[in-house]
Amino acid sequence: MIFQKGDKVKFLNDVGGGTVTQVEDKTVLVQNDDGFEIPVHASQLLKTEAAQAEATPFQTIQQTDPEPVEDSDCIDLSSAENNDNGGVTVNVWVAFTASKKKTGETVYDLYLINDCSYQFMYVAAMVKEGAFRGIQAGRLEEENIIHLTSISGIDLKNISRFDFQILFFKAGGFLPQDPVQYQLNVDEFYLTDPMNYQPNEFLNEKALLINVTQEALWDEMERNAEKSGIKFERQKKQIDRPAPPVPKPKEPDRPDEIDLHIEQLADNYKHLTPVEMLEMQMSRFKIALDGAIRDKQKSIVFIHGVGNGRLRMEIQRALKKDYPKLRSQDASFKEYGYGATLVFCR
Repeated sequence: MIFQKGDKVKFLNDVGGGTVTQVEDKTVLVQNDDGFEIPVHASQLLKTEAAQAEATPFQTIQQTDPEPVEDSDCIDLSSAENNDNGGVTVNVWVAFTASKKKTGETVYDLYLINDCSYQFMYVAAMVKEGAFRGIQAGRLEEENIIHLTSISGIDLKNISRFDFQILFFKAGGFLPQDPVQYQLNVDEFYLTDPMNYQPNEFLNEKALLINVTQEALWDEMERNAEKSGIKFERQKKQIDRPAPPVPKPKEPDRPDEIDLHIEQLADNYKHLTPVEMLEMQMSRFKIALDGAIRDKQKSIVFIHGVGNGRLRMEIQRALKKDYPKLRSQDASFKEYGYGATLVFCR
C-alpha cells in the first residue's frame, strides 16, 4: 500500500494509530496522539483515511504516473480462458463496522476492500437528504483496505443510498475487466442489527460485509432477465410468495432437489433475523449433503434462489472448506435459472 504525508493509519499488530509525517522507502513515520513519531514498516499499517485534497468534495489520492507498457508485458488475449472475466476473478467488498462512543451514540465506519490481484480506481458517493454527495475517490492497490468515512447513527437515517464506481487495472499488460457500478440502497434496520455483524478475514472487528462485484452482477442479470421476460426472483428478509407448486414426480437418475428457500424450512420465519435465516439454510444444506454422501448418491441439487447472493456464496464457501474433494457447478439454467447449485457427491 502506498502512504503519503497526512494519511491516517492504524497499527495492524498493536493498538492505536496516528498520522503519517514522513515516508522513507518502506519505513513510515507515524505521529501518535501523544505527539511521538514512531517508525513502522509499511506492511504493518492500515490506511484508514487518505490525506485531504483541497477544493474538491472528494478525498483524492494522488498517484505517480503509471509505468510504460513494454512489449514483453503484453498478454495474448486469445490464450485466455473463455469466460466473462478472462479466467481471472475480481472481488471487491464493502464493510460496515459499528462502535459506541462514550456518549452512547453508535458510529458506523465504512470500508472498501480490494480482495483480488488487480488495482482499481474508485469513486464512492452517497445520496443524503436527497442530494448526491461525494465521499472519497482514489486508487486502491491489490489485497488492501481503505477507510472511506464514518457515519453517525443520526446521519445514517438521512442517507438513502451509497454509490460505488470501480475500474480495474494492472501495471504493464493485463486482461481487462468490466468496470463495476453498484448502488447500495440503505436498509437502516439491516445495517443497525448487531446480528448482521460477524467475525471476518479482513478486519480485526466484527463487520457487515457486502460483495460489491457479486451484487452488481446479480443486478445486471436481473435487468437482463426482465428485458428477456425471464422470471427472476430475489430473496428478501421478509418473503411474501404464493404457495409453492406441487413437486413433480422424480424421474429415473434425476438428482434429489433440496429447496433452501426459508419458507420451505420454517413456518413462522418473519420474526427471524437474516443471520438466523442463513444459519437455518446452511444447516439444512449440510445435513442434506452429508446424507447424500452417506447414501452414495451421484449428485444433488440445492435450490437457493438468486437474492443478494449471500446464500449461494456461503454454499460455495462451505463446499471449498468442508468438502474440498466434491465438484459443483450451476444447475440447469433451463430448469432453475440462476438459482441452483449442482453438487457431485462422488
